Amino acid sequence: YFKEGAIEFAWALLTDVFKIPEENLWVTVYFEDKEAESIWRDKIGVPKNRIIQCGKKDNFWTMGDTGPCGPCSEIFFDHGEGVPGGPPGSSDEDGDRFVEIWNLVFMQSQVCGDGTMKNLDTLAVDTGMGLERVAAVLQGVTSNYDTDLFSSLIDSVSQLFDSKITSASSLRVIADHIRAASFLIADGINP
Repeated sequence: YFKEGAIEFAWALLTDVFKIPEENLWVTVYFEDKEAESIWRDKIGVPKNRIIQCGKKDNFWTMGDTGPCGPCSEIFFDHGEGVPGGPPGSSDEDGDRFVEIWNLVFMQSQVCGDGTMKNLDTLAVDTGMGLERVAAVLQGVTSNYDTDLFSSLIDSVSQLFDSKITSASSLRVIADHIRAASFLIADGINP
């Protein structure tokens, strides 16, 4: 499978399995990728006003000056009007209202040493889903730090330091480091 299959699989997991309401999902496409745009609009049924065309900076992936590359399509969750921020590509896109939860990279080209591009013989999809971001969406919170994993770590850290550390950002940093260390320990690495 390539674009159509990857898009269908991503959409099905988010809407059929995770039960995320379709009306809260927006997508971006690389402005030259009419195929992906058509799949989102005509096959998946995303309304045209929730499909945003973006430029190379946001929706075209390369691994460097040379190598495989291709257009991207991202899926965003809209937390609603009560959360500040605007849709991708807008002047206030850095707010928290719209959060990217999935990225599909359609590797279909090769950048050559002279800067030209040629089509790849074998097409590939590089897909990434933000596990913590999806957890936040599924738990109805706007920040990863408000999910059950982080809130329990933050509570424990706060109790451990007996409220000597009260800054939310400091507690979040400590909780994030504890989480990261737990991955190292699980892999048998002693931090």
